[in-house]
Amino acid sequence: MEGVVRGKPRRFILESFYMSVKPRLSILIPNFNNGPASSKDGKTDLIGDLLQSLWDSLADDPTPLEIIAFDDGSTDESLQTLRDWSKKTWRGGEPFLTLMEDEHCGVLSITANKLVQASKGELLARLDGDIVIHTKHWAARLCEAFDTGPKDLAVIGPKQLSPDGKVHSMGDFILHPRGYHHLCAGLPNNMVTRAIEVDHVMGCFYCCTRALYDELGGYDEDYMRGQTVDFGMRSRLAGYRCWAIPTITFTHRHTLRKDRATNADSDTGIDNSRQVFREKWGFDRIAPDLDIARQRYANTPLLWNAQVFGVPAGVDTVPASATPGRFETSEWVRFNNDKDFQQWVMFKVGSVMQLIEQGFVDKDRPVVVADCGSGIVVQILATRGVEAIGIEREPGHIKMASEFANHHASRAGYPGKAPRFIHQTTLRKLPLADGQAGLVCVFDRMEAHDNPVSLLHEARRVSGDNGAVLAISKCPPVTHEQPMHPYRPPMPLQMGNLIKAATGWRTMVEVQAKTPGMPMVVLATDRAVPTAQAQADKDHAPMTLQPATTG
Repeated sequence: MEGVVRGKPRRFILESFYMSVKPRLSILIPNFNNGPASSKDGKTDLIGDLLQSLWDSLADDPTPLEIIAFDDGSTDESLQTLRDWSKKTWRGGEPFLTLMEDEHCGVLSITANKLVQASKGELLARLDGDIVIHTKHWAARLCEAFDTGPKDLAVIGPKQLSPDGKVHSMGDFILHPRGYHHLCAGLPNNMVTRAIEVDHVMGCFYCCTRALYDELGGYDEDYMRGQTVDFGMRSRLAGYRCWAIPTITFTHRHTLRKDRATNADSDTGIDNSRQVFREKWGFDRIAPDLDIARQRYANTPLLWNAQVFGVPAGVDTVPASATPGRFETSEWVRFNNDKDFQQWVMFKVGSVMQLIEQGFVDKDRPVVVADCGSGIVVQILATRGVEAIGIEREPGHIKMASEFANHHASRAGYPGKAPRFIHQTTLRKLPLADGQAGLVCVFDRMEAHDNPVSLLHEARRVSGDNGAVLAISKCPPVTHEQPMHPYRPPMPLQMGNLIKAATGWRTMVEVQAKTPGMPMVVLATDRAVPTAQAQADKDHAPMTLQPATTG
């Protein structure tokens, strides 16, 4: 039997026959090296465990279905496991699965398209070879979800668990202030009990209607990875909805598998797929600039999320406030009276000082604090001899901070340059030249900015070559309300991924706090690793950040 891939004829083998009754659901399994030899412990049979879970969960499911697996040139035991299972039959004598084999291609979108083309069901469920499904009769539940949902519901993803039993993802948001992130990550399984409308669901258990697949023309084969993100965006743009549902659960066990030697999984392959997405959509899929999305996709269903896009984008200029800054109600008073707030301020100051001392910051250029408020961090840095600039959109705060600096300069003076404060009059542009800053600080802004990617892009521009960006926020509590709120602090992994993707730099310091209220710290830079740090892990050089004394 012949198939065609990018114009090149390829041959594959059908190891069994299709069911005689047209299936309602087609279960499609691409496989490449998911056998025991490819697991980290050398014992975990990933594909075998998946097939056993299908046998256990669907043995008496009333849904007419078919299972088709496609082996993409595996070199471990997983191919033989699939061959063995293809010889099994259901109770009624129907073959358990149909197996297709081909030489290694390494592009999942090509394999996924071949699987769909060989299938017959009106609903499609694509499963990765390293998942295990826990819900009995899940095929019937999936059909029920499509049948009882809104007419424009075309994509569904079940609740994904990590091997530790906690939720890994209840669907994803992409066009969101936090960028691409998994909803409900880290929550106990029993806390996630309602369906959630999302931008996208992960491809490891991806369910859609055949009508949608046919309308969109299948998966874009230019992607080596991330083809379901593109498919999901195209689905949204065409006006269809996507749900994550809690009534079906599965565990994704990719962390139990060794890294696979494929081009798609390499850094180059991943970067290539991200570039394909950027060229096609105009924004990065991990760190999307929401301003670009608003402009390019205005009045389209892609901007369906009212919590993110319900309020029209503001004008480019920042309106001047009629209320001048008042010292009596400012953060200075809080600093003097609130010990917790004082400790939080000094943690930021101490972090900057330690980064300077350890060689992460170019001392010949100033430290810039974006959205500096009344300038308290900038003022304290200046008293420690650091050249510091505060950027602030509220003119009253600029007025207060400048008056305080002038007063201090006349009374005690600064050991170095006096701090400067600049009014930011353009909403999306920092009022500094390219490469002017040695370090740009983004404190407590990742959770409040409506488009933090744009701020990070500006921080990257302003810090230029050999620059750095330091972001600090507090780790948020994990609650069932957290997933849907657009302006809550990002979870630790989300924050690090967003900053790395937006700046394009490596992270030299990454403190991923897990306890609510504790600081999350990410330093992204293109500076060379300082000599002392070179002895540590070059990709993630951990360091202990302590608050400075108030002085």
